[in-house]
Amino acid sequence: MDALPHSRRARPRSGAALLAVALLAALLALPAASAEAGTQPRMAEYGKTAAKDRAMKRGCKNYSYRYRVRPPTQDAWGLETFLIDPDGEQVASGAFLYGGDPRHGTGSFRFCRSQTRAGRFTIRAKLTYYDGWTKYEGWIAPTHFRIRKR
Repeated sequence: MDALPHSRRARPRSGAALLAVALLAALLALPAASAEAGTQPRMAEYGKTAAKDRAMKRGCKNYSYRYRVRPPTQDAWGLETFLIDPDGEQVASGAFLYGGDPRHGTGSFRFCRSQTRAGRFTIRAKLTYYDGWTKYEGWIAPTHFRIRKR
């Protein structure tokens, strides 16, 4: 009979323990979320992309763009770039990483004239950098450019 009262007491303790763990996890997530939210407006000053308006060439070609990354620390960073076509679809992507790529340079997107509509394109870029073990990430300001058919 002794086992029954102990098992009844164990259930409330388990529930309390689970509640405590859930509450602790939620509280630990708040500073990370607020730190990330606080970095969003500042990301624009840490990175930039640029591309010129141009005419589309015959066949499948590379179209270059420029990037610059200036995170506030000397620690690791990464820049992911995404080309969005006039219909809002992602049609190409690229990546630049600390240790393998310079902080500024050129990249290229490859696409084909026969499968691409002329119009206004957008480069979206997500910057991630570290300050020690703390990770910061966010979107930099988008770049817009036009591609016209010849």
